Amino acid sequence: MFSFLDMINSSLSYFNLDAKLKSRIYIIIASLGDIYLIYVTFRLFMNHVWLRGLLYCLAVIALTYFIYLNFVFYFLEKTSKFDFVSPRLAKITGQKFDDGNIKIPLNAQQRLAAELANRSNGLFDNADVIPAVVAIDEYEQHNLQRVVDQLLMEGVFVNGYNGLSEKEIVEQYQATDKPVTALNSQSVPPYFELVHDELRHRLEIYIGINQMERRAVGHITKIGLTDVHTAHDKYQLYLATVVVTGGPNKIAGRSGSTILTEEDYGLQVQVAYKQRNNA
Repeated sequence: MFSFLDMINSSLSYFNLDAKLKSRIYIIIASLGDIYLIYVTFRLFMNHVWLRGLLYCLAVIALTYFIYLNFVFYFLEKTSKFDFVSPRLAKITGQKFDDGNIKIPLNAQQRLAAELANRSNGLFDNADVIPAVVAIDEYEQHNLQRVVDQLLMEGVFVNGYNGLSEKEIVEQYQATDKPVTALNSQSVPPYFELVHDELRHRLEIYIGINQMERRAVGHITKIGLTDVHTAHDKYQLYLATVVVTGGPNKIAGRSGSTILTEEDYGLQVQVAYKQRNNA
């Protein structure tokens, strides 16, 4: 019986199945094995093999419990209130466990802050806006961290995972295979500016809560496919949008839990350009 179940289990590795579908198939396979163990346990008790039957009985109880937990999670898409094991395992392994029922909405102040930030540098014609490649050195990374910390403390930026619950974070990670960042999307600083640093011959990006407290957080290396120096000689360049990305994020763990990981903050930048008047 177990050889047959193992053969089915091994066969699944040859197919590119969705993680949730594969988990459901594993639950069905485990249920068949559990039924077989129940039969063996019953036969042991019938033949008065008490010690061995008791051990099999304990194994059946444990296996049935874990099948139940996984059935609730993968078929009913929720976490069982009888799941006493996952929170303890999450604590031991350093993961963060949540019941998956709490959803963190963006409040009105956070929405207003995001909207104001999106309008901080005016409106540009999309035809004259192009993405830029940004490099961040160690000094700029330190500055970026300080600015983000300040904006988080002031409530301009929000670590809210875009209002996703723990269950939704797991689902999004499984669908995209990308970490879900704590920093809400479209986190645009209230002030940003592009400055030509003549000493180091580069276009420096400054951001901050205001102009007085601005800091250099990155420099542009390419505009579209064009080298930044060539583009700067040919066009007048302006920052159209600056979005802060990265930072703390979550990935899916086991039993519906999530694992908190860290990465550096980054920048997504779009530049508006206008032909230089050489006359």
